[in-house]
Parts: sequence; C-alpha cells; structure tokens
Amino acid sequence: MTKELITYIVNAFTNSAFNGNATGVVIDSVGLTDDEMSKIAKDLKQHETVFVKKMDVNRYSTRFFTDKGEIDLCGHATIATFYALAKEEYIIPIDRGTVDIIQHSRLGKIPVKIEYKNEEVLGISVFLEGKELETSVTKEEMAKVLGISKEDMDLENKDLPIKKLTSGICDIVVPVKDRETLSKISLNYDLANEIVKREEALSILAFTTSDYERVYSRTFSPGLGIEEEPASGTSALATLKYLRDLGLSKDVIESVQGVSFGRIGYATAEYIEEIDKIKVTGEGFVFLTGVLKI
Repeated sequence: MTKELITYIVNAFTNSAFNGNATGVVIDSVGLTDDEMSKIAKDLKQHETVFVKKMDVNRYSTRFFTDKGEIDLCGHATIATFYALAKEEYIIPIDRGTVDIIQHSRLGKIPVKIEYKNEEVLGISVFLEGKELETSVTKEEMAKVLGISKEDMDLENKDLPIKKLTSGICDIVVPVKDRETLSKISLNYDLANEIVKREEALSILAFTTSDYERVYSRTFSPGLGIEEEPASGTSALATLKYLRDLGLSKDVIESVQGVSFGRIGYATAEYIEEIDKIKVTGEGFVFLTGVLKI
C-alpha cells in the first residue's frame, strides 16, 4: 500500500526563494522505518531532511537525516521545520506574541519559540547550550585546509586561537582577518575531512568581523558530506560563544552566510543569561509543497 506524506522544502534564515539553507520537511512521519527515512533524505537531495511527528499539543518529535545518515540535531533544519509547521497552521497561530514549543531530538528536549504579529510568523528561535571542547588543531594545518596563511587567521592582531565548540553539532572555529580573506578561502576537502574525523567534529567554521556585532562566516561540513553550507544556526551560536568567551562581543550578533555563492542567509544569536543558553533566531520561506509517495 502506498504511503502519502505531505512534504515541504523550506529555506531557513531567509524570507525569500533562492536564499538561505534549504531543508526537506516530512510531516506526520509515523510508521516510517529508518531505512525509508534515509532513502527519502537521499532522494530529496537537500543538505538535511527532517521527519516530524506530533506527540502532543506544541510538542514534536524530530529526526534529522543527511545523505550519510542520521544526525543528532541541525540548527537551520529546526528553524525550517517549525516555520513550516507554523506557516501551514499545523500549530495554531496567535494574533501577537510567542508560542512555546518543545522539540524532542536525539539530544533531548529543546525549547523553540514562534513569534507572531497579526497572525503572521515573524521568526523562529531555538535555544541551545554551547560548550568548548579540547582541540589539537594547529594554525599550520588549518592554513593548509583553508588555503590561506596562518597569519590570516586572526582579528586585529589579537593572536586569537582556534577553538572547538559544540551545541550538538561540533564546529572547529577559525577567525580570519577580513572579508577578502574569507572570500578567498579554497577548501582542501580531503584534508578537512581528515581533521574533522580526527577531532570528532562535523564542520569547520571560518568567520570575520570588524565591529563584533555583524559577523560574516563560511561553514564547511565534510563530516556531513557537505562542502559548504549557505547558512547554519549552530555556526551562528558557535561564533557568538567564541567571541563572548574571549570578551570580544556583547550578547548579540547577526551572522551573515552564503555570500560566496549568492545564497545569503541571516541568523541572529543572542546569549540569554537567565538560562545560560544561546537563542538562535531566523526567518523561513516555504519554497515547495508536495506529497511524497512511497
């Protein structure tokens, strides 16, 4: 018997077509096997595909798949999923204010907020904890990975370190001196893949900023089989944590990604002291609506 599943492709961290990071969102995925989810993700050919099941009022189970298999969490895919659920009114809209959601993932329960104005969805926020992990990556080997000099890996001659930060997706975070340097990065994919495997990470995040408020970054994710992502929520989080831990930033940054290949996404990351978490916020755009038949 054929199964029919309502499916969306949703762009996260943008409000328009052809920008942001596209995600497959499969609704009411009850009864799908792991093998079916994996095959669907491969055929949809998005960086990530999310399989959603409603558990209770404003409580949802989510599973995240790439071409390479299941992962614990994905920031942009979370934004895309709950934008689709809100925009298509699986979640009952309100006139103004926020609706609190609990997302169940392999990392546990994750708070999500949906902001409304005049019953329209303004943005989706996800709340995650950032942690620093030990890393053995040197600037010498990272210079070979990124195709730049080790002197290029700094901001304002501050002699900044490479750090490894995680919020469920683990990034190796590398500051670079300016936007010109960021744009000329030429990734050695094989070497990058070796390093993320050794470090048990998924991505290498290179970023730059001149004012410590607006950040430009590029996320290379060989651990997910992705050379470069247009926009990443967990990378926005990692960038803010990096800057705050070094006393270089206040509590909010805007992260701009996707400039290098014309698919721009904007994410806001804000440290919330009361809960010691970072809130990542972005818009969404439902690019495609369809019915998946298997």
